[in-house]
Amino acid sequence: MKLGALRLAEMALVGSMTCAAAAHAADDVVIVYDASGSMWGQIDGTSKIEIARDVLTGLVNDWDKDTNLGLVAYGHRSKGDCTDIETLIAPGPLHKSDFIETVNVIKPVGKTPISAAVQQAAELMSYRDSSSTVVLISDGVETCNADPCALSAELAKQGMNFTAHVVGFDLKEEENANLSCIAENTGGVFVPASNAAELHGALDQVQSAMDLKPVTPEPEPEEPPPPEVTVSGPAQATTGAAFDVSWSKTINPRDMVAIVPTGADEGTRATYLRTEDRTEGSLKAPAEPGLYEIRYILDVGSKTLATAPIEVVEAEVTVSGPPQATTGAGFDVSWSKTINPRDMVAIVPTGADEGT
Repeated sequence: MKLGALRLAEMALVGSMTCAAAAHAADDVVIVYDASGSMWGQIDGTSKIEIARDVLTGLVNDWDKDTNLGLVAYGHRSKGDCTDIETLIAPGPLHKSDFIETVNVIKPVGKTPISAAVQQAAELMSYRDSSSTVVLISDGVETCNADPCALSAELAKQGMNFTAHVVGFDLKEEENANLSCIAENTGGVFVPASNAAELHGALDQVQSAMDLKPVTPEPEPEEPPPPEVTVSGPAQATTGAAFDVSWSKTINPRDMVAIVPTGADEGTRATYLRTEDRTEGSLKAPAEPGLYEIRYILDVGSKTLATAPIEVVEAEVTVSGPPQATTGAGFDVSWSKTINPRDMVAIVPTGADEGT
């Protein structure tokens, strides 16, 4: 079942891992199978050896038939022998029924010589000269006075492309570190599995992942550069006065050319005109003097494509009329210049509110 969980982790990491997936056709893969006495222990009423058999049966049935698959078991023949390691199937074309039958007759008996078993599996695949993958399934830590962390580091150093994936089956938390280093040192993945339900629940997903091959994730498509547009207008305009603006081309007839305060938020439009199918038009300067900018703004997304600075200055206008007029009578007035044709000259009570 750990193997199932292992494949799940490989799915999640496939974009970042450089090692080959265990089911990749033409890879040499050896499963190192724990047959130590502790595999008779039960999880949810089922022995761990039965769970492991079920998992391997499911995985092997869907394994790529072109994979060169081998099987090494340890602890299955004698009770206290650290040399009890046997190559049950040499790496070669997969014969599914033979492989499953071999797994099903393994009986847990002895110790846990993890380091020596992994070493034997690596040698089977000529790991120094070819790409090779070990999948270790174990419910215990090394019990034969060896250091699997040091061994795995050496295998990674000497191997051409050696990877070990490790499934820690029903281990205590502190025991996981004793096995996880094997995966870490070789670029593999370590997955703890704690119960039968968790392992069996992962099996379907594992089977669907068995054909995964390492891939280079496709780069995110680059956002196309925005169209090139320029906008222009006078360096200065008088408050309230109309002024001419122009732009190099129209992207969309509903785009806008606007005058806004310098640094205004994206999408601000204030006083604006639609570009329609032209490249020039007229805007009215704001009533407040200050620094502004002319913007070409896309209708879709309100993105600013081009800007030009403009200063709005106070209008200088004088107005005159007679010092006295009779109620209801007409009288002449004059002003020094017109800022905007829709401006007004009015008579109001002295001190009346602005805009009266």
